[in-house]
Amino acid sequence: MTEHPDPPASPSLEPSTQSQPLAPQAMPPPAPPAPPAYGPAGAPTVGPAAGELAIKRSVVRCAVASILSFGVYGLWWFYQYRKRLNAELSKNDDAGLHTLGLFVPFLNYYLTYLLWKDISDVRTRVGLREVPAVGYIVGAIFIAPLFYGLVNADLNEYWDRRTGGRAVDAPWTTGEKLATFVPMVVFGGFFLILIIIAIGIAASAGRS
Repeated sequence: MTEHPDPPASPSLEPSTQSQPLAPQAMPPPAPPAPPAYGPAGAPTVGPAAGELAIKRSVVRCAVASILSFGVYGLWWFYQYRKRLNAELSKNDDAGLHTLGLFVPFLNYYLTYLLWKDISDVRTRVGLREVPAVGYIVGAIFIAPLFYGLVNADLNEYWDRRTGGRAVDAPWTTGEKLATFVPMVVFGGFFLILIIIAIGIAASAGRS
């Protein structure tokens, strides 16, 4: 008796119970890279991130601006860096009151000493030598421009270390221009008028 092969199975009309591949799920976006660390490897962090890198002002620039402004620029400089050092050290000193205090005899030396000491503190935290704040104040009583220049150079050195060598000279801001050129015009014009009056008086006396 001849055996007939079984007929091929007809395809099932029932839905397949076999698991279907899952649709790929959306992956969360990668986390942004961490900001670069300031300062050389191993140096401790001081205060918040330095932020802008254009924060230095050269000694020559500050000296010339102070001379042209008859000393007013120095007040502006003091106010600006009192605020910056407050941020670096997380202090709440009122920069405006400290600047106004510079007009009070003897108190001005104490407030300047506090700023010099804070500059020394931030320098030592990044591995730089400390600033002899007391010695600088004593020296400033007799040769103020020289010792202010030394402290400004020490502060610039700190910004260089703080930012890993990326700090650059800040552009001339509006406030810096006003602190330099407005006093130069006002006081310069006043002294020019006095000189003209003196010349006129001398000329009149010579003719009489």
